Amino acid sequence: MPNSFYKMSSVTLLFLSSGALVAALLFSVSSSTLFLEWEIFTFNTNSILMSLILDQKSALFLATVFMISSFISAYSIYYMEGDQNGSRFGLLLLSFITSMVFLIVSPNLISLMLGWDGLGLTSYALVIYYQSEYSANSGMITILSNRVGDSTIMLAISWMLYKGSHNFTCLQSLDSLILALIILSSFTKSAQLPFSAWLPAAMAAPTPVSALVHSSTLVTAGVFLMVRFMPLLEASRLLNLALVAGLATMFAAGWVANFETDLKKVIALSTLSQLGLMFTILGFKNSDLAFLHLIMHALFKSTLFMGAGFIIHNMNNSQEGRFANSFNLSSPLLCLMFSCTNISLCGLPFMTGFFSKDSILEQSFTETSSMFISIIVILSTGMTVAYSLRSIMLISSQKSFNPPVSPSNDLDLKLIYSSHLLFFLSIAGGWFLSWIIQPSLKIFVLSLWQKFSILSVIIATSAVIFMLVKSYFTSTKSTLSFFSYLLLFTPFMTKIPFTTAVKKNSQTLLQLGEKGWLEETGPMGFTKHSLQWSFMVNKSSTLLIITQFTFAFTLIFLLILMNCLL
Repeated sequence: MPNSFYKMSSVTLLFLSSGALVAALLFSVSSSTLFLEWEIFTFNTNSILMSLILDQKSALFLATVFMISSFISAYSIYYMEGDQNGSRFGLLLLSFITSMVFLIVSPNLISLMLGWDGLGLTSYALVIYYQSEYSANSGMITILSNRVGDSTIMLAISWMLYKGSHNFTCLQSLDSLILALIILSSFTKSAQLPFSAWLPAAMAAPTPVSALVHSSTLVTAGVFLMVRFMPLLEASRLLNLALVAGLATMFAAGWVANFETDLKKVIALSTLSQLGLMFTILGFKNSDLAFLHLIMHALFKSTLFMGAGFIIHNMNNSQEGRFANSFNLSSPLLCLMFSCTNISLCGLPFMTGFFSKDSILEQSFTETSSMFISIIVILSTGMTVAYSLRSIMLISSQKSFNPPVSPSNDLDLKLIYSSHLLFFLSIAGGWFLSWIIQPSLKIFVLSLWQKFSILSVIIATSAVIFMLVKSYFTSTKSTLSFFSYLLLFTPFMTKIPFTTAVKKNSQTLLQLGEKGWLEETGPMGFTKHSLQWSFMVNKSSTLLIITQFTFAFTLIFLLILMNCLL
């Protein structure tokens, strides 16, 4: 039953992807936008309207989401084989995709909130899918971090009431407070600092979910929201917040990824680094370039997760990257796919990542006169190359920490269908997408040091990562690893401040809480006061009966006395 459900979902989503791609090409050629609005019902002259927007960006993003979801549904047949709750997993996956569709085609904040909140709830259900203690803790971090963004979206909806419309596509300007709330919402959903701790924690979900979440759905929702609001944000200085957060996230995630050993978390931190790059270019007010990198990143990141899922599957569900060695011998086809996709992520010339990353780096050099920003961008780019090469070296290393790897079956038809077409797009689809999204090329003039700075840093970081992988500087490596643990605010977003505070004040909390006002207003207090009131009512009713009997007896006595006297 689950296999047939996955197959039907895959075919349906692929058909929808083809239709959305044709629509994107038509919108691109005609430079038009389709706006649909209809009345749901009317109440006391107030009309409740539902509206949808379809343009080049929404249609192309829908095509990407549907296509990746189609291949992931087919991949789930291979990866979730033997799962007892396959139908539940498939339905959760479809609910997740439906929420993303609502977010993409919504031109107003109220209908957008349906998709925004739906993404948070379904992502929580998918993260805790395995129902272990680790997945439960990870799910709690995920949903609480996302609820911050949900609350800021609702505050923005309330604040927009005075505008007379929640349709942000028709407005010419917005207050800075509303725009700040929108930016904060984007930070939480796209895991920008200081809300980055939940993204690596979400790796507790099954690998097909990770491939979908980190490519085209949950984490990209914040970037897409910023792209939609860019006409209103361009005149605001609040975009500097996006620039600062993007630079900090890009650097921190790149640093941490170079010391992470969990294979899925390395790819998750790679996603975080690329999201920081997108927010950086949004800070430079170039939404088209950020959207181009968003689409290209979705292609090669979904392919990377599929390759990582195959490696994890063949290591008895272990995610430890140090055990993933010799896959170039046991599974050369998947190793080639994983390695080439990582190289595309680095931005090798004429591969998919090159068409967006090279333009982003060139614009970041020309748009700013700050040497500090240029240095952060260069170092972050070097660290991207470093953790990508480190991943390739880990899976192809001949240094074995476990028994010899037996030849793996990487010629499974379901695996080939689901991953190899995405692999082709992730290394060769950049030229096609760049001409759709950015038909007019921009010319950037760079100085000599800017041209050679990135190449120099790439060579230097490659040498450093080679020494770290070969276990040189072990004492320095442990110190740097501890520093990287603190860099994403993971201990501060999870347990350290809360656990310490509760331990110190537990006795006070007990006296004021459980033995204080909770005792008076809770169930015990309610029972106590109810008994007191019932006793009073019972006593009052008893006194009333005695009074009535006394009055009746007195009246009868008086009547008898009057009869005797008369």
